[in-house]
Amino acid sequence: MNGAPLRFRVFWPLVPAVAMVMIDFTIVSISASTIQDDLHLSETAVQWLVTAYALSTAAFVALGGRLGDILGHKKVVVAGVIVFAGSSLMCGLVPDGSISVPWLILFRVLQGLGGGLMIPSATVLVLDAFPGDERGKGLSVFFIVAGLFTAIGPVAGSYLTQFWTWRAIFWINVPVALLSLWEFRNARMNDVKRPAKLDVQGSVLIVVGMALTVLGIQQSTEWGWGDPATLGSIIIGLAVLAWFVVVERRTEDPLIDVNALLANRPFAVDNLLTFLVFAPWLAVFFFGSVYFQVAVGQEPTQAGFSILTMFYSFFVAARVGGAWMDSGGAKKPVCIGFILGGVGMVVWAGNLSELSQSATLWGMLITGAGFGLVFSPLNADALNRLPDSLRGQGSGVTQTFRNFGSAIGMAIMGSIVASATDLAGAEGPGNFAAAMEKAWYVGAGFLFVGYIVAHLFMPDGKQEGIE
Repeated sequence: MNGAPLRFRVFWPLVPAVAMVMIDFTIVSISASTIQDDLHLSETAVQWLVTAYALSTAAFVALGGRLGDILGHKKVVVAGVIVFAGSSLMCGLVPDGSISVPWLILFRVLQGLGGGLMIPSATVLVLDAFPGDERGKGLSVFFIVAGLFTAIGPVAGSYLTQFWTWRAIFWINVPVALLSLWEFRNARMNDVKRPAKLDVQGSVLIVVGMALTVLGIQQSTEWGWGDPATLGSIIIGLAVLAWFVVVERRTEDPLIDVNALLANRPFAVDNLLTFLVFAPWLAVFFFGSVYFQVAVGQEPTQAGFSILTMFYSFFVAARVGGAWMDSGGAKKPVCIGFILGGVGMVVWAGNLSELSQSATLWGMLITGAGFGLVFSPLNADALNRLPDSLRGQGSGVTQTFRNFGSAIGMAIMGSIVASATDLAGAEGPGNFAAAMEKAWYVGAGFLFVGYIVAHLFMPDGKQEGIE
């Protein structure tokens, strides 16, 4: 793919595929209250609908990147699309009664598996379609286009929920998947296989470690922080993740080449920053959507447009961030983005008690601009620092940090909201807003720490070659 039109032709099958994954991070948020009421779910249970998906995507995304290197990235994306569409259909067919919670969590986990297969290989296919000096632009355009579909998520979800059924927010993935598979039939892509053994032990360890860690944090609201189950889950989960690192450093064909990746300091820093920027991202969408319905009193359709406000500045900033990276390196847009995002969340938090969409406008716009400046430059910078032989695996690592950060942030911020919220009576909206304010300050803290790390440890200037 040498010509510009042919390079962008790779978007046709990949944008619908990735859009499904991204939409399902946001579309459930706008329908959470309706799902909770219809299936009689607890606050923690409804949060699991989002956390289980993010956690599963994080746990399987490294495997997806590795399988892409071994089997070919195009083949792995197609498999992911099929798994994702099938599990989406089953999510929408959830029966009422006590089985509803395990049913939804199971198929949300399988959705995450499909997403984990798709994301790293799709990113590599986009990167490989562009020359090195245009990858920032290529990825920024890709994420802007995919982001447009993500932005549609809350709006589409709100209309489907209000005028049809919340189950349709899952069923809508099926025609999108069929469109992606149709476009794959004739797609020509730069896809190179690198046969190797699959690291089964590493795959199991990373899934178990992440699952136990997030389980303990997420369930802390119901179990209590002093409960042995809470502390045991977190401690054992972290121990398993530490053992995963030890095992990977000794394995001949590891799921994640820890030795090579740790030796590449800029790549390691980019992944830490990815964790920090995505920690508040998912919680912002979930609780932001719920806020406009529970605290402001908006219908789902109106709430969908309200949370969409963030994307207005996000799209503009994402394009600016990609251009800045191509011209002068990733550090400038990433540092500015972390500061803007942190300030935006503080401004947003300070106005939540007003129980008004207009009062939160500036906070949302500033926050969206911050996220937009960080996302595509950080992702492109991380993968540009790897040789072609490690790019699929590296994409899996980056997406692992991204989605594990989302799961951890959702669990931490969700436990704050769930433990401090009493929605009963006239004080309910104010109580929810007060709890959200505390969670928003925690989210801002992640972003300010991100700025410090980026300022101190990201290399200056434009990258000239592989590290």
